[in-house]
Amino acid sequence: MTIKGVEVTKTQIGVFLMVWAIYLLSFTERLALPPVLPLISKDLGLSATQAGSYMTAFYMGYVCTQLPGGLLTDRFGYRKVLMGSLLAIGGATALMYTVSSYEMGFFFRVLAGVGSGSIFSSCMRAIFEWFPGKGRGTAVGILQTATSFGLMFANLLIPYVSKEHDWRVAFLVTGILPLFVLIFAWLFLKEKSTADERAEKRAAQSNDFWQDVLSLTKNRNLMVLAFSGFFAMAATWGTATWANTYMNKSLHISLVTAGALMSTYGLAGAICKPISGILSDIFYNKKKYLICILLYCLAPCLLWFGSNTNAQLLYVLVPILGIFAFVYSPVMNTLIGELVPLRLAGTAAGFVNTCWQLGSLFAPFTIGLALDATNNNYFYAFAILALCAFLSGSIILFIKQSQIEKTA
Repeated sequence: MTIKGVEVTKTQIGVFLMVWAIYLLSFTERLALPPVLPLISKDLGLSATQAGSYMTAFYMGYVCTQLPGGLLTDRFGYRKVLMGSLLAIGGATALMYTVSSYEMGFFFRVLAGVGSGSIFSSCMRAIFEWFPGKGRGTAVGILQTATSFGLMFANLLIPYVSKEHDWRVAFLVTGILPLFVLIFAWLFLKEKSTADERAEKRAAQSNDFWQDVLSLTKNRNLMVLAFSGFFAMAATWGTATWANTYMNKSLHISLVTAGALMSTYGLAGAICKPISGILSDIFYNKKKYLICILLYCLAPCLLWFGSNTNAQLLYVLVPILGIFAFVYSPVMNTLIGELVPLRLAGTAAGFVNTCWQLGSLFAPFTIGLALDATNNNYFYAFAILALCAFLSGSIILFIKQSQIEKTA
């Protein structure tokens, strides 16, 4: 098998499939909440602000462990980090079965975020390590389909199990899934370097490592990428959090139908991500312009979605929104590997994703506040998210292409 003219071995394929499955599950666990948020709110008596804060709770734990997760990945390898993450996210999600109060649910969502925080940097480090510069964008694009399939899987599985049983059982079932994948990861997830090689490298680099980490904060392009991604993630995951509730409350469609529609949101993004990854390789030196165009397209889609009153139109509108809500991410993620040397790829990914996920942290809660303040006017909510997309596309233009470090 070849990717952009580069031969890919069976071991690379095996590693890629395991990383893809783990990445998918991390998003399934993250997005288990939105499809049944109205049920949870009713059961626990939550306001819109409290309901939105459940997603914020996840991102609180998620953001706090991004940089530590990246550091651990570069120092000790992604295999151990990913297996520990699977155990943590599965347990924290399954514990939602026992929730009896707002505070209890908030705590468990923070724990789920903590468990998931290392997954992005570990997965990106695995891709950067196993796939060369040529074809890397394509590999990242295919990997990123896991986020969309995770969204689609959550929106199909959670409402169905909740309808047949209840939302607590849905969380229990979802929490068990990572434990099965953990077994396969133990058997098939490999690292390119051996444990002895990593230990020798750590010893040789121990004096310079923290200086290298500090240098990331002086990397101008990395800072621009982090700031742009903050607003992009706010737009994408603010939409994923509130779209189901908006369609249920404002357009009066069932939660099962809303979940099915949001699965098309994820599917559309999944289909387009490999294409954007290929475009990332083709327009190797023009990535910032590609990201800008895609985000500028997302902004009017969000305004259209928020102002729509025709439930039938959602079958067209939601997939279009899904395309532009996700298609920029493979290009952004590939860009990380071009801004730093490989030895700091995991740390850089963790650092940048910390900034990105602050947008994911604040967006659900902020939109909840906006809904409470405007008597549940969803147009204003999605207008805020559209503004975030526009700002992200504008900020990315400040990257200086001449300063980008090419890495093999």
